[in-house]
Amino acid sequence: MTPLQFVTAAAIRWGGLVALAALAGGLALDLLVLPGGMPELAAVRRRLRWWHLIALAALLLTSVGELGVRVQTMSGGSLAAAIPAVPLVLTRTHFGTIWIGRTAALGLLLLLAFVPWPGARGLSALLALGVTLTTSLTGHAADWGDLSLRVFADWAHALAAAIWTGGLGALALVALARCSAWPPALVARIARRFSRLAGLCLLFVVCSGLYNAWVQVRAWSPLWMTTYGRVLLAKLVIALGLVALGAVNRYAIIPRLDPQHPSSGIGVRLFRRARLVLCGASRGGRHALPSRLSANVAREAALAVAVFACTAILGETTPARHAGHAALLAALGAERGPFRVSMSELHGSGGVPKGWMFTPPPGEPARGRQVFARLECYRCHAVQGEDFPAPTGAGPDLTGMGEHHPAGYLAESILNPNAVIVEGPGYIGPDGLSIMPDYRNSLTVSELIDLVAYLKSR
Repeated sequence: MTPLQFVTAAAIRWGGLVALAALAGGLALDLLVLPGGMPELAAVRRRLRWWHLIALAALLLTSVGELGVRVQTMSGGSLAAAIPAVPLVLTRTHFGTIWIGRTAALGLLLLLAFVPWPGARGLSALLALGVTLTTSLTGHAADWGDLSLRVFADWAHALAAAIWTGGLGALALVALARCSAWPPALVARIARRFSRLAGLCLLFVVCSGLYNAWVQVRAWSPLWMTTYGRVLLAKLVIALGLVALGAVNRYAIIPRLDPQHPSSGIGVRLFRRARLVLCGASRGGRHALPSRLSANVAREAALAVAVFACTAILGETTPARHAGHAALLAALGAERGPFRVSMSELHGSGGVPKGWMFTPPPGEPARGRQVFARLECYRCHAVQGEDFPAPTGAGPDLTGMGEHHPAGYLAESILNPNAVIVEGPGYIGPDGLSIMPDYRNSLTVSELIDLVAYLKSR
């Protein structure tokens, strides 16, 4: 992927994440936070309707953009040349199936926005859950299959983060933007209800985020040694700032909004004492609290947008769990000369040198490309930068395989694809075995060597 393609894909994903959060957060604010039957909130709900429509329009646009990026990646050509491959991607790939379902759900959401039916909001919330799930089904979590704990954890993380951060945006720009005319008790009530919802979402975000980080990173060193890890650390730092602002709202501002219902919980008392020690006595009267709350919520929403930028970059970056591949190649002797051992040493180490792994001799990538074309491997596998026809099967993208796997593993995958079963869409069939065809009678030894050399060069 070229730098321009990476930036484009990340920007489109960023816009989609922000729009999804706006939709989910706005629905949660309407259904779970704003009290019903209050005339003061009629104007807020009217503005929320426009908020939902704008979020839906942005989601539709970014979904089309993501389709364009994926088709270009799978076809390996320019965007204009990839347009004829759109029907094949939609009908023959896992991403296409999920994309069609996502677009159908967005269409129903758009229709429900204009339907004066009491149950429309509840049905819209259910559809928003499904739209959020599609982001997990087309991301890194789906490498382990659609029905997996990793997809569920990623979905829980995305949903909780969307409700929390999208709710912040809707609260700041739609609800609290004109709260100066409201009774302080109403502002306090709405703020307390949202604070409880945000706290619950934060719990889900932390638990699912820790699990997802363990799955994608697996060790401490990749956090500062890989691009994925460094972006993840930046995301965590920004998220901590967001949590800190939320704590100020929850423990310093909200308890003082309504003097008739003061809060004196242990969290409030501890926060006040810590604030008194660190910052001194609080300044400003009670009348300024609504504007301070609104400003803080707006700052939280801005930080949430930055968090989504990091998430978008992570979605387009190779997970840190693959960081050990280069070191593994060196450890296995892929970059070294031949092993030199005595016969006794060879027998003493189990018949192979210590650290040995099968490595085919160097091949010719250009001839390997011809073998790739003759076997029509492009029917299932995309290779970026090539002008092969778009894939019609569901095999994995082979771009970057040479960086992830040693040559011996690639050779084994071609000759004996069931030696290692990778569980995930595009790898296994209904029988649980690899969908890779048998090429033992279709390749000479030299053709296999050249084909492996071609894959290593990509």
